[in-house]
Amino acid sequence: MADDIDILLGRAAHYLASGEVEQAFLIYTDLFKLHASNPLVCIGLGKSLCAKGETEKAVQLIDDFINSHTEYSTNPELYFVKGYALEGKALWLEAIKCYESCIYLDPKHFDALYNQGNIYLEMGKYSEALVRYGIAIGLNPNHARLLNNAGIACVKSDQFDRGIFYFEAALKLDPHFADGLANKAWTLLSLRRADEALEQFRKLIDLGERLESKLTVIDAYKGCGLAQIEVNSNMDALDSFSTAIGLDPSNPELLNNRGNVYKYLDQWSLAISDFQQALALRMDYAEAHSNLGNVFKELANFQQALHHYSLAIELKPGFAQAHLNKALILLGQGSFEAGFQEYEWRWATPEYASQVLQTTKPLWEHSSALDSKIDPSLKTSSLHSKRLLVWNEQGVGDDIYFVRFLPLIRALVKHLIVRVDERLVGILSRSFTDIQFVAESQSLMESEYDVHIPIGNLAQIGCTWSNFEQLNNEIKNPQPNTLVPAQLRTPYLICQPSEVAKTRSALMGRLSLGGGSVIQQFTSTKTDFVIGVSWKSLHPQSGAKRSIALVDLLRSFHTGFDELQINESQVKETSSFKRLHWVSLQYSDVFDEIKSAANLSGLQVHTVNGLDAERDLDGLASAMCACDLVITIDNTTAHLAGALGLNTWVLLPLTSDWRWQVTEDVVYGYPTAKIYRQRIVNEWDAPLGEMAAALMELLTISK
Repeated sequence: MADDIDILLGRAAHYLASGEVEQAFLIYTDLFKLHASNPLVCIGLGKSLCAKGETEKAVQLIDDFINSHTEYSTNPELYFVKGYALEGKALWLEAIKCYESCIYLDPKHFDALYNQGNIYLEMGKYSEALVRYGIAIGLNPNHARLLNNAGIACVKSDQFDRGIFYFEAALKLDPHFADGLANKAWTLLSLRRADEALEQFRKLIDLGERLESKLTVIDAYKGCGLAQIEVNSNMDALDSFSTAIGLDPSNPELLNNRGNVYKYLDQWSLAISDFQQALALRMDYAEAHSNLGNVFKELANFQQALHHYSLAIELKPGFAQAHLNKALILLGQGSFEAGFQEYEWRWATPEYASQVLQTTKPLWEHSSALDSKIDPSLKTSSLHSKRLLVWNEQGVGDDIYFVRFLPLIRALVKHLIVRVDERLVGILSRSFTDIQFVAESQSLMESEYDVHIPIGNLAQIGCTWSNFEQLNNEIKNPQPNTLVPAQLRTPYLICQPSEVAKTRSALMGRLSLGGGSVIQQFTSTKTDFVIGVSWKSLHPQSGAKRSIALVDLLRSFHTGFDELQINESQVKETSSFKRLHWVSLQYSDVFDEIKSAANLSGLQVHTVNGLDAERDLDGLASAMCACDLVITIDNTTAHLAGALGLNTWVLLPLTSDWRWQVTEDVVYGYPTAKIYRQRIVNEWDAPLGEMAAALMELLTISK
C-alpha cells in the first residue's frame, strides 16, 4: 500500500513539474481522500492548488492540516507551501513569516530562502534580499535565475560591478539566458558604458532571434538605439528604432525614442510626427509631450514649447525634467520669478541630482537674511554669525555667471566660503578679496561651515533686489539711490595688470603658431587691432549646436570684406584701416584646425606662447584682456570675457542658453557683450554677415 502511495505521489509530482497541473491535482485529491493525515499528500495537494491559482484554498488546507495534526507542526515544507500560497495572493509580509518558520525548521531550505529573497526584491528591500540570496547561492551556486535576481538586487542598491558579476555568472551557467543578458546590457548602459552595452544588445538580438522571442528582439533593438545615441551614432540609432517599430508599430515608447533621434538629426517634421503618433497611441504620455516641447523650443516656437511642457506636468506633476525645461524658457524670456521657482526642480533630474552636496548641515534660509538687510530691526546675532558655504553645481560657465551675486550676501553672514572649479580660485580670490574660495577637489570638513546653498540659488537673491533688466540698465546708466549694489555695476572679475601688459607685449612682438615656430613679427602701433577668437564647445549634448568651424568663421570675414569691396590687403596695408590680428582663445588641442583654416581661408590665427586655455583660466583671462575684441561662441570664453567687462561678441544658435535670453538681443548681466544670433536653425550666414559689417566699422580709422 505504501508503495502505491509513493508511486502515485511520484507521478503527481512529475505532472506538476511538467505543467500538467490538472492531472496532478486529480491524483493529489484522490490520495487526500484516502490519506488525509499524510503530510506529503497535503503538501502535494497544496502545491497543485497554488498552481491552479486557488491560493485561498491552499492556505486553508495547510492551516486545517496543522491544526488537526499537531505532530506535523514542525514540518518545514508545510510552512513553505503556505508561504508560497500567500505570496501568490501578494500577502508578502505574511508569506515572509511563513518562509521564516520554514527556514527556522530547515536552515538549508533553498526554495524558502530564494522565494523570500524575491519578495524582498519586489518590496525594494535590497539588502534583505541579498542576505537571503547569498545563503541560497551557498546552497546552490548553479542556479542561473537566482544569480540573475541577486544581480538585480545589487544594481538596485548601486552595487553595479557586483551586479554585473552575478549576471555574467548566470550567463556562464546558461548562455541562452535572455533575462541575464538583457540585465547586463541595460546595467552597462546605465553606467554610461555605451560601447560595452551595445555589444551585449547585439548579442541579445541574435539570442532573441534564435529563441524566436519577438519581445526580446524588440527590447534589444531599443537598447541598441539608446546606446548608439550615447556614442553619437544617431543614424545607426535611427535604424535600430525603425527596426523595432517595424516589429511593434503600436509601441509609443519606441516612437518617442525615434522622435528624439530625429530631433538630434535636425529632422524636425519627422520628430514632431513620431511624438504625435506616440501621443495618439497613449494620450497620457508625459515624456512625449515634454520631448515635443523640446522640438518646438529648438524651432524658437516658445509658446508651443511651454504648452507641451505644461501638459506634461499636468499629466505627471512630479516630472522634474519637464519642470526644468519650462524653467529654462521662462528664464530665457525674462520671467525670472516664475522661472526660478520651476528651476528648483533641477535637483530631481539625474543631471543635477549627482551634483548635490553630501552634508548633514542645513540649507541656508536666505529669505530671512534678506529681510534683515532691508529692515535692520530684524537683524539677529544668530543670523549673522553663520558661516555659509556656497557650492558649485555644474561647469565653469555656471561658476562665473553666478558669482556676480556674492557681494549681495557677503554682509549677511559671518564668513563666506565658495566652492568652485579649481581653475577659478586664483582669479576669483583676487576679484573678491573678502571671500574664501576653495577648489571643488579640496576636502572641506562640515565643521568649517554652518549652512550651505547651491550657487544657482544666488540668482534668486539677486532678483530680490532687482530683476536683471534693471540691473543691466543700472550698469549702463548708473543712477543715484539705486537698490542695485555698487559691486554689480562694474565688471566683477579682475585680471592681473602686469600679466595683461606682458601678454599684450608678446602679442605685439612675436606671435607664434602651435609648437612655438615663429611666423610673424610686427611692432605694436595704435593701428593694430587684436581679436581673440573661440569657436568650439565640447559639451556632449549641446556643443555641436553651439560650435562653428574655424574656417567658416574666418571665411565669413573675407565674404564681408568682398561685399564692402574691401580686400584683406587693404586692411593690412592701407592707412585707412587698422591692421587685424587673430589670436586663438580656444581650449583643447586645435593646432591642426588652426593650420587647416589658415590654408583654406588665408587668415592666420596665432596662439599665445605657453598658454593652456583649458587649464590656465588666469592666463586665458590675461590673454583676453590683451585683445581689443573677443569673438566667441557660447562657452566658458564667453562668460569669462563678459565677467571681465571686455568688448565681447557672442555667436549664438537660434535658441540659446537662458543666460543669453532666447528671443531678444539682450544680455542681462554682461553689458559689454553683444550677441549675434541665428535667424534660422543651424544657419550661421546671417549673424556672421552682421558681425563682419560691424567689424569693418571697428577697423576703420577715423580721419
